[in-house]
Amino acid sequence: MARPTRMRLGEQVASSLLAAIRLHEYLPGQRLPPERELALELGVNRTAVREGLRWLEERRYVEVRRGKYGGTFVLAPPLVASPEQLRGIAGELRQLFEFRRAIEPAAAALAAERIAAAELAQLRELHAAETPDVARDRRRALDVAFHEVVAAASRNALLFDAVRDIRVRLAPGLDLIQGPWPERRAESRGGHERLIAALAAGDIEAARTAMHGHVAATEVAIRGLLARKGVTLEP
Repeated sequence: MARPTRMRLGEQVASSLLAAIRLHEYLPGQRLPPERELALELGVNRTAVREGLRWLEERRYVEVRRGKYGGTFVLAPPLVASPEQLRGIAGELRQLFEFRRAIEPAAAALAAERIAAAELAQLRELHAAETPDVARDRRRALDVAFHEVVAAASRNALLFDAVRDIRVRLAPGLDLIQGPWPERRAESRGGHERLIAALAAGDIEAARTAMHGHVAATEVAIRGLLARKGVTLEP
């Protein structure tokens, strides 16, 4: 989880924790670390941590429970569901899709030249864990980890940060993909499999093409869900 650097401290804490939640570093139902641990990790005081947690609680990203087994627990993300809400995020989603199609294939192409054996092994482990019966939230966490390993293998910190930021901001769109969707799961696993093969072969263009097809399939799925609600992403 990135250390906060700007804004008021409470806002920094909220922003850092929200990014971690959207990246599924903390899963729904999971208890966050105690305030003192978060303060140390983020390099802020406990007052700032409390302010950040209060902001998240007010917006229903977390729930504070009292008592012996209490603490701050992550909630399932509030779903952007009404046509009005969806139209409100449509412009950003369109730009994120366009940006992602430019950034992630570039990162994959560089990774094909620079990836280490240990990173390939990590990708294979993540892919193996994406079994058909794995829970949706866990599957999202595995997917985030997969894409971050590929981005890290590019050996370009700017690309890595861009991939991570895109994923944080794309979360409301990804949250629309609810319930069992065997075709989508199969496509995602197939996309990862093709990426691993291209990276293992050191094939730059195959890696670029595989990543482009993979992120484009996610875009098509989200666009289709939005279209059913009468929302388009045209400029």
